[in-house]
Amino acid sequence: MKTTLRVACGAALLGGLLFAANGCEKSYEERRPGVSDLEPGNAGGLQSKDLVEMTDKMAPDLLQIPEIVQNRTKITIVMTGIDNKTSAPYQDQTIYVARLRTLLNKYGRDRVAFVEKRATLEKLQAQEGQVVVDPFEEATRTNQPAPPSRIVPQYALKGEFYDLPRNGTNYYLCTFQLTSIRTGELIWEGRYEVKTLGL
Repeated sequence: MKTTLRVACGAALLGGLLFAANGCEKSYEERRPGVSDLEPGNAGGLQSKDLVEMTDKMAPDLLQIPEIVQNRTKITIVMTGIDNKTSAPYQDQTIYVARLRTLLNKYGRDRVAFVEKRATLEKLQAQEGQVVVDPFEEATRTNQPAPPSRIVPQYALKGEFYDLPRNGTNYYLCTFQLTSIRTGELIWEGRYEVKTLGL
């Protein structure tokens, strides 16, 4: 009798636990919210919604500048990253330039070309066992015509992020600039602004 009672109580307890677990299980939509949805638990900082809206706004605006539209050939760009000047400078903002680059590559492949930063390229070449030789020095030494050198970027694309925390809110100003490497002229700049709550 006692054994039967223990079994019944155990089964009831197990059933209750399973019911509670099933009741707490999140749906696919809850586990995979849309990238353009705000996350209630992270209202104080930049979110994926800001990343999507920001880069979706910047890419078409940049592709319409005269230096790109009126150029008969592709312009070459090197991405130099994000200068994070917010109150959380430790956060890596590389994802913003990465998404912007993918959009520019997708919609402006016939107008823009991206090249690696020199240090990154040389590191990659060293890893793959390629000896980096100055083509002009080699041509002079062997008395041969100089071969074409690697693609040299004409422009640098970078971002700068700022914030202004005040009394439980935070204002973010995120800018991107396209600079002529030859002259230093800032030929394009775009901005994204957002104010958040919950700090």
